[in-house]
Parts: sequence; C-alpha cells; structure tokens
Amino acid sequence: MKKLVFGILILFIFASCDKEKNYLREGNRDFEEKQYAKAEDNFRKSLNIDSTYKKAQFNLANSTYKQNKEDQYNQSLLYYEKALAQDTIMDTLFTANTLYNRGNTNFKLALLDSLEKGEKYTEGLKKAVEDYKKALKLNPQDTSAKYNLSLAMRLLKLNQNQNKQNKNQEDKNQQQKSKQQEQNKPKQNQDSKRMLEALKNNEKNTLEKLKKEKDKKVINSRNNKDW
Repeated sequence: MKKLVFGILILFIFASCDKEKNYLREGNRDFEEKQYAKAEDNFRKSLNIDSTYKKAQFNLANSTYKQNKEDQYNQSLLYYEKALAQDTIMDTLFTANTLYNRGNTNFKLALLDSLEKGEKYTEGLKKAVEDYKKALKLNPQDTSAKYNLSLAMRLLKLNQNQNKQNKNQEDKNQQQKSKQQEQNKPKQNQDSKRMLEALKNNEKNTLEKLKKEKDKKVINSRNNKDW
C-alpha cells in the first residue's frame, strides 16, 4: 500500500513538472496555426507555473509580436529582455535569435512613428541597429540580420540628413526674418517720426484754434458791454 501511494505521488510530481511544458506545446501548436492570442494565453499559463521558463518567455514574446499592436510590441520587448536575462549559460544561437527578434520589434515600433519621424522613430531605429549588430556578432551568417541592419542604418541616415536639412532651412528662414526686420526698422522709424510730427502739428492747430475762439469771445464780450 505504501509503495502504491509513493508511486502515485511520484507520478503526480512528474505530471506537475511537465505541466508548463504541456502549455508550451499547446502554445506552439496555436502559434503554428497563427492563433497568436491563444498561443499567448498558453505561454502565459506556462509562465504562471514557472516564471523563469525562458522558452515560454521567448515564445510569448513572439506571439505578442505577431499581433501587430503597439502595446503588444512593448510586451514583446519585456519578455525578450526576460529571456535574455535567463540565458545564464549563454546559448549562442538562442541569444542571437532573441536579439534579432528584439531588433525587429524595435524596428516595428520605429515604423509606427514613420509619419512624424520624431524621437520614437530615431530611438527605435538606433536600438534596432544595436540589436542586429549584437546578433551578428554571435551569428555572423544570419543574412536576415544583415539585411535588416543595412535597412535600419539606411533609414536612420536618411532621417538624420532630413533633420539636418530642416535645421538648415529653419536657420535660413530665421536669418531672412532677422534681415527683413532690420530693413524695416528705418521705415518704421520714419513712420513713427511722421506720426509724431502729425500729432505735434495737430496739437498746434488745435491750440491755435482754441486761442482764436477765445480771442473772438473776448472781443464779442467787449462789443456787447453796456457802458
């Protein structure tokens, strides 16, 4: 009886140990069928059992990446980071693949800002370039990493050139504006001087008019006096 109980206990322990792997396998099947949300759910279940399971972390990152949403891309970055942190024995191919996929994720995040080409665009491309370079150091034969690195560097260079041109144009416009303001100063001074003269003349005419009216009243007053 004791042997039977012990045997059941052993089977239960083995079943528990394999549970995260079962969820991983289910997630892999969902992923192959392009059911990425279901795959994500299974990989998360696997990680709920063993939060350090790097295969589940890597596959979860891949499944969120495939859902093509900004918040999911950010989730991918988080789990690629975790998978890299768990790779203590330095599995070269695994690390290279993780870096390559992280580079793709940074590239996708950059492209989301491709219309504005702001800070997110530049930073995303820079991070992608660094990831591809690191991946190629570990796996120099990776042609996809080579191609994506070349493309990211080209887009980054084009953006830097465009920013430089925009800055030069802004400086040129500012110089022209300052020059125009300087040219307008004499005219503005002349206009101000004319306005001041006109005000003085108007004031003088008004005073003379008031004086004449006053003198006229005095004369009339004298003519009308009853002697």
